[in-house]
Amino acid sequence: MEKSDFKRLTVMVVDDELFIRNLIARMLRDLGIGEVLMANDGADALIKLESESGRLDLVVCDLEMPGMDGFAFVRTLRGLADKLLAGLPVLILTGHAEQENVEMAIRLGIHGFIAKPVSLKVLESRIAKALKEPAIDPARLGLAKQR
Repeated sequence: MEKSDFKRLTVMVVDDELFIRNLIARMLRDLGIGEVLMANDGADALIKLESESGRLDLVVCDLEMPGMDGFAFVRTLRGLADKLLAGLPVLILTGHAEQENVEMAIRLGIHGFIAKPVSLKVLESRIAKALKEPAIDPARLGLAKQR
């Protein structure tokens, strides 16, 4: 995917901190993303996703959030009956990049993991990769898939 294609995309940012949501939204707009939606936790995101089915291209989600955290969000998303939503690419963007968090997120079916603070270049490359490749294969990294 070329950067020029980004204008056709709709991306949801899920983070409990308003400052971070706004910062990531601004970065996405700077990359040329056509539309940016926001949610303040996983539960809020799931409600908004239901009404956006078929229109959303990617989710950028934090891990540590009160209410429904990023792990619970991805687990619930992957289990949805709506296969279009269930397969939606998810990038985890977090300050909690410990190996156990990375491995757990990969087992749940994410498309990329980004440690905060993030640069525009890294965000752009991870978005492009997430949209053209399947979720990270846990077996490729020697991890068992989450059940």
